Formats: sequence, C-alpha cells, structure tokens
Amino acid sequence: MTKNYRKYGTEELMELIDVFNVSESGAAKIRAVLADEPTPPDAGVFFRYYNDRSKVQEFERLFAAHVGVKHVLAVNSGTSALIAALVAAGVGPGDEVIVPAYTFFASASAVVVAKAIPVIADINESLMIDPDSIEKLITPRTKAIIPVHMLGFPCEMDRICEIAARHHLAVIEDTAQACGGTYKGKYLGTWGDFGCVSLDAYKVIGAGEGGILTCKDDFQYMRAQSYHDTAACWRPDRYGKERMEGELFCGENYRMSELSAAVALAQLRKLDWVNARTRYAYHKLQSLISLPKGVKWVTPNDPEGMCGYNLAMLFDTQDMAVAAQTAGVVGGNAANATKGVRDWHMAWNWEHITERKSATAEGCPFKCPFAKDVPQYNKDSWPVSRAIMMRVGIIAVSPNMSDEDIAKVAERINEGLAKCLK
Repeated sequence: MTKNYRKYGTEELMELIDVFNVSESGAAKIRAVLADEPTPPDAGVFFRYYNDRSKVQEFERLFAAHVGVKHVLAVNSGTSALIAALVAAGVGPGDEVIVPAYTFFASASAVVVAKAIPVIADINESLMIDPDSIEKLITPRTKAIIPVHMLGFPCEMDRICEIAARHHLAVIEDTAQACGGTYKGKYLGTWGDFGCVSLDAYKVIGAGEGGILTCKDDFQYMRAQSYHDTAACWRPDRYGKERMEGELFCGENYRMSELSAAVALAQLRKLDWVNARTRYAYHKLQSLISLPKGVKWVTPNDPEGMCGYNLAMLFDTQDMAVAAQTAGVVGGNAANATKGVRDWHMAWNWEHITERKSATAEGCPFKCPFAKDVPQYNKDSWPVSRAIMMRVGIIAVSPNMSDEDIAKVAERINEGLAKCLK
C-alpha cells in the first residue's frame, strides 16, 4: 500500500462521475484534469462535524435564508424529518395526530413510529385535507396536525393554523411534494411549527435521498437535533451533561451525508426557476384545454403558489374517470382501483392502520395502555375522500415543456376527452 494513502480521492470522485453516465472518453479527460490538480493534505471529510467546509451546514444555512425560517435541519429523508418533528413536538404514547386520507403512507407511518395514533381526516375537492374535517376530529388526546401539500398543491394553511392555535396543537407541514411552493406569498413548510421536505429523486428538487426539517422554536429545534443524531455529536460539548431537561434521549441516526448535501446545494440554486417554469407550463396548458361537460378543474387553494407539476381535473362520475384513464388521456387511480390495484396514497388501502398491524405481537402503539378510544377504521371509513379521488384525472407537467410541447399535449387531451367521453 502506498504511503500516500488517502481515504477519499480521485477513484471515489470518478465513481460519482459515473453516476451521471459520463462517456469513457469524457471520464478519461476528467481524470487527466484531476491528475494535474494539487493534492491537499486532507482531501475532504465526508461528515458534517469537524469539517470547516461542510456541505450539510452550508445547505442548511442557505435553505433557511431562502425560505425565511429560523432553523433548518438536513436529514436523510422526508420521513425522517416527519418523525424527528413529531418527537421534537413531544408527541408520544396516547397522543393522536390528524393526517389526511390522501397522502403517501409515510405521513401516517411516521405517527406510529413516534408511538402515537394517526387519526385520519377527509379531504375536500382541492384534494387537500379539509379544515372542517380536522375540527370534527379533535379530542383531548389530539397533539398535532399534519397537513400534506400533495401534488405540489397548498393546503389552507391560514385556516389550519387558526384551528391549531385555538386548540393548542402543533402543526407539522408535510411538504414532501411541494418544496418551494407558497400559500398567500409564504413558503410552504414555514406556516406551521415544523416543515418537512423530501429530497428523494422524484421530488421538486432532489438529492437522490434526503430531507429537510424546518423549525421556528429553539427548544424544539434542539430536540429535533437530539433525535436525528443519537450520539449527540451536534452538541457544543459532545460528552457534556444535559444542559436542560429534554435535550438528551435515545434517538435515531437521520444525518444527511455530505454527498447528498452537495447535490442538494446545486438543486437549491435551481428551485425557484423550476417552480416558476413549471407554473408557467401549468397555466399555459390549462388555458389551451377545453373541458367537456361533466369535467371541471381542481382549483388549488393558491393557484399562484402551487408547484404546478400536476394539472388535475375532477370528473362528475368514477366511470368517466375510468374511461379517460383507460384511454391513456389522463392519469389517476380510478382505473387501477377497478382492477384491484392498490395505491399506498389512499387511506382505504392502509391495512397497517385499518388492521392495527405492528412489528411485534404486543400491538403498540394501538394497544398501548396509554391509548384510549383508538379509532376503528376499515376500507369504507372515508367515503367522501374516496369519492373524490376516484374521480380525479391528472396531467403531468414538466419545466422542460416548450410552448410547442404544451400545444401538442393540449391537442391530445382535447381530442382524447372528446372521444372517450362522447
């Protein structure tokens, strides 16, 4: 072994370059350039601590400045952000957390991981959680609300925050699918006590894997730090005694890697352009589509603030939605549901919750001695939400769409709807 061993160097960088499918000739040129670069004594520390050039810390700082929030904690997934936020908010055994019937299952799963009970609210025709449904489900055991900004559409955050304030509940925004979106001019994820963003490969911006937790309160932010790093490396004195009650407790390892943060930084610089361009394509496409009788647009709670990568319509009947989806005119869930295909975004498919499944025979948290009057759910528990979602049609929108592309898609949709709904 060479005496000039370096843990990280050119070979590791070339493997990263290969992720971008660089040609062999291109990779050879890059390697040649790197060969001429001076080699620093320490080629880099891929760890956020003990690193004066930490990409994770830089990303946290720049994201906080971008959306205007006091604290940002970079984590390894959007789900990790939700769990850390729940723990930081003091959610635990016997508590209830309200989530919508239309969201990816992770929103409800995070509540169970935090040892609490998910209470599932209906959505309305905006496809977002219905504030009226939230109000009806609040009990003395309710600790938090998780509004989910699905499809890049914003929830009615002013109403939700007013309800939460009146009942002294935490608001944890699931902004996994709506990074950079706004509601009434304010960034999603900054309305509530916490915001949780996903940076996986399929979100508005991505780092392959990753997540963001935003927080306003100093103490709650400290608790989120504790939970996301059970070794408590983040503390000024890593091995010191607890500085205040609630700082130290057993947690997880949800740290974001330096490599993910480096990608996230580059993505953050594109965020506003991506959303602005996608919104343009959304509104342009919508203006060129003439909906036939029996179909209407889903109206976002803030059409200027939604991210815009999904243009949604609502059919009068499920049969109409099935016809349009089967013909390939729009996307959606109705056609698949008729074939018995289940979608983890719908509460009626969450057997984990409806059948109170758990990893061990004890059945916690559903059978926890602290849990009282646990809701009894089955696949028919949300007829309002199901009736809405089985009538939705989705058109995907991309920031790469030119005006010519948009015109062609509009023509295809107009012709397709006229044909399949005649």
